[in-house]
Amino acid sequence: MKATFLNSRNVALLVAAGLLAGTGTAIADETPAPTSSPTSTASPKPLTEYQKAKAAYSAAVATYIANRKSSKEQYKAAVEAFGVARKSYNETRGNILKTYKAELAAAKSARDAAIAADASEAAKVAANTAYRAAVAAATSKRDAAVTALGVAPAAPATPLIGARPTPPAKPTKAPKAS
Repeated sequence: MKATFLNSRNVALLVAAGLLAGTGTAIADETPAPTSSPTSTASPKPLTEYQKAKAAYSAAVATYIANRKSSKEQYKAAVEAFGVARKSYNETRGNILKTYKAELAAAKSARDAAIAADASEAAKVAANTAYRAAVAAATSKRDAAVTALGVAPAAPATPLIGARPTPPAKPTKAPKAS
């Protein structure tokens, strides 16, 4: 195998030597120490109308977001309280209706037993009269219990958080005069 001068190893060494030789001779110029510029004793530039409007807009957005978050939290708590109240109301009303149905079933059983014991017309009339009185008593008892229970809880209304603030209009630049 014959060695050549231009193989990849020799080329890499020549390039590396050239890079190292080129960087050794650079000398940096001395720069003067930075001097502090005279500070003006006047107050900073006054804010433009746009900057004032933008600051007011930022404050309005922050207030809007805080109001929205608190409204959501209050609404969530109200919905949870409504769920508990509705469940309690429905259970109580269900118990009242179960009691009413049980009283009606007992009155019907008593009427049927009285009619089965004595099939005379007078016994039927007396049993039906007693049944109607028991139904009327059970109905008035149920109505009084439902009235005492009150109206069903109402679902909370969704909060009105208002409209999101509108950003200020950016000022237009004056056209360049040529």
